[in-house]
Amino acid sequence: MLFITIKKKIVSLASINSHNQIVISGDASAVYKASLKCKKLGAKYTFKLNVNIPAHSILMKPISQKLRKILKTITINPPKIPIINNVDVKSENTSKNIKNALIRQIYSTVMWKDIIEFIKTKKKYVMLEIGPNKILTNLNKKDKNLISFSTNNFKNFLIAFKKINKGKNEYQ
Repeated sequence: MLFITIKKKIVSLASINSHNQIVISGDASAVYKASLKCKKLGAKYTFKLNVNIPAHSILMKPISQKLRKILKTITINPPKIPIINNVDVKSENTSKNIKNALIRQIYSTVMWKDIIEFIKTKKKYVMLEIGPNKILTNLNKKDKNLISFSTNNFKNFLIAFKKINKGKNEYQ
């Protein structure tokens, strides 16, 4: 977890998506100033993500305790498919470890680039992006060895699962 302060405001390294795409998060004004500095130092593009929270930043640590309380009430069965922890970049298979990873991911850096490399070593090349956007799916399109589906709406969700079920043997 890496973070810096700019005039007592925090900017965290939120996600390392690829060798040339890094996301920062934190206090909005500090993130804006850090983005300007990155542009001056040679960043090709900077843009503001449409999120209202400082996701994957140390500012989210207090919220993680609320999630901890919620997760105590939930049963997580051992997964049938690998659950990759995006903080430590490893497969988790116990309820305790999955919950711990979920809690830490709220305020820790997402290691997406390393996750992709880890997945490739396991010979698992089909991924579903569950969320409102297609950012990670689009990143994966650059790699011919990966098959990624976005489930950013119900229609895409159904298409992704139909494709996975149809090609089940091919993808495993």
